[in-house]
Amino acid sequence: MLRLSAASLGATLIVWAIGSWTADQPYWWLSAVFTVLIAVGFVGLLYLWVVKPACLRAAETGRSGEHDAITQTLNRHGVTVKLFELMALADRYGNRLSVALVGVDHLQDLVDEFGENVRDSILRSITEVLTDTIRMPDRIGRYDADQFLAILPETNLKGACQIAERIRNSVANTYISVAEFKRIRITVSIGVTVFRRGEDVEQLLSRAGRLLEQAKIQGRNRVLSDLAA
Repeated sequence: MLRLSAASLGATLIVWAIGSWTADQPYWWLSAVFTVLIAVGFVGLLYLWVVKPACLRAAETGRSGEHDAITQTLNRHGVTVKLFELMALADRYGNRLSVALVGVDHLQDLVDEFGENVRDSILRSITEVLTDTIRMPDRIGRYDADQFLAILPETNLKGACQIAERIRNSVANTYISVAEFKRIRITVSIGVTVFRRGEDVEQLLSRAGRLLEQAKIQGRNRVLSDLAA
């Protein structure tokens, strides 16, 4: 309502100024200057009060559409879109590209034992580890309920395994408080693979998923890659 009133007032002043802008008045040029100033001010207010907030809301909507509410990382859609982009570059120019699919060990068991709130604490703690471990060009996102996807551009399998091992080790040294005098240790299993030119995103992520499942079968809290499989 305030914006509408201000807009109405501005429009009224502009109309009045234009109406008084006649050459037969001794100071008609003052009316011209006054009209221009009012018009500029009105446009500025219109931008600050209407256009800019609308743009910010649109940007925030776009951001929330690609980000996970709990971890504030990319969500499944956002991280998959980023992977598509990097795969296209790797396929066209032959760039190296690796991915690491990180799965939280026994997440549902911990939730069943200690309550739903522990899920958010675990996911946020792992997000902190991932954020601290990955490099500037890398991207991470929450890919599934208990999984994160790390995209590692310009990285071969050996380098990706080294990054994954740092993630695994850092998480293994992370403890979550679940009660006043009780903390629990969390671990992750990780499947690591490299992009092969000509394959699609489903083939790449399915391979990473199979490696992750094998890592869990072999005892969890470990990194498994194409080389080790």
